[in-house]
Amino acid sequence: MLLYKHDSIPRHQPAKLQNRLKRTEPASLMDWMYLILATFFASLVQSATGFGFALIAVPFFLIVLNSSDAIQIVIIITLITSTVHWVLIRKETPLNLLRWLFVGCTLGFPLGVLIYMHLELDALKMLIAVLIILISIYNGWQMFRNHRATHVPDSKAAKPAALTVVGLTSGMMASSMAMPGPPLMLYLSTTALDKNQIRAAMFAFFTFSYAGALIMQSIFIGVGRQSWEMSGILTPVAIIGLFVGQLLSKKISEAHFKALVLIILLMTGSVMLLNL
Repeated sequence: MLLYKHDSIPRHQPAKLQNRLKRTEPASLMDWMYLILATFFASLVQSATGFGFALIAVPFFLIVLNSSDAIQIVIIITLITSTVHWVLIRKETPLNLLRWLFVGCTLGFPLGVLIYMHLELDALKMLIAVLIILISIYNGWQMFRNHRATHVPDSKAAKPAALTVVGLTSGMMASSMAMPGPPLMLYLSTTALDKNQIRAAMFAFFTFSYAGALIMQSIFIGVGRQSWEMSGILTPVAIIGLFVGQLLSKKISEAHFKALVLIILLMTGSVMLLNL
C-alpha cells in the first residue's frame, strides 16, 4: 500500500494557492481504512438511489486528507463509476432534458474553478458541511411530510431557461466541490420522470459534469500524480460498492435506507464543522 506525505504542485500556481493545495496523503493504514469504508458506502448509496456519492465521500476525504485534493479524487472516482452506471441504463435517458443542462453546466465550470482557487480550505470545508446539513434537513422534512406534488410538469415541457440555470449551478458545484447532484436532484423530483429515467438522467449528467470538472481542474489547477494514484486504488472499491448497492436496494426498505443515509450525512456535516 502506498503511503505518501507530499507531492509536487504545478509550478504555474500562485504561492498562496500552492500552499493551500499542498498535496497530502494518508499517513497510516487506519487513514486508508477510513477512505476505503467511505468510498464503499458512498458508492453503495449512489448505486441504490442514483445520487449521494460526493455528499458522503467529500467530507470524509477532507477530514482524513485535510487537503482540497479530496475534491479532485472524488471527481475522478465518480466520473468512472457514473460512466459505468450510465452505460448500464442509458436507454432510459431523457435526452430532451440534457441538452440545456449541458449548456448551463459548461457555463458553470469556470465559476466553480474560481471558487476552488480563491476559497481557503477551512472556508471550503465549512461551505460543504453547511450544504450537506441543509440538504439533509430538507430531505428529512420531505420524508416526514411524505409529500407528493399534486401537479408535476411533463418533462417535455421543461423550460430551457430553468434547465440552463440548474445546469449552471450544478456545473459550478461540480468543479468547486465535486457535488453537481443536489440542484439537479431537486429539479428532477418535480418532474413526471419515473425512477429509472431520473437515475439515467443523473448518471448521464454526472458523466458530463465530472468530465468537464476534471478537464477544468487539470488545466487551471493541475491534478497531481498522487491524486491519480489514490483514485486508482479507491475506484475498484467504489465499483464493488456499486454492485453491492444494487443487490441491497432490493432487500432493504427504502424508508429505512433513506433514514440511515440522512443520519450519516447529518453526523458527517456536524463532524466537519467541529473539526474546523
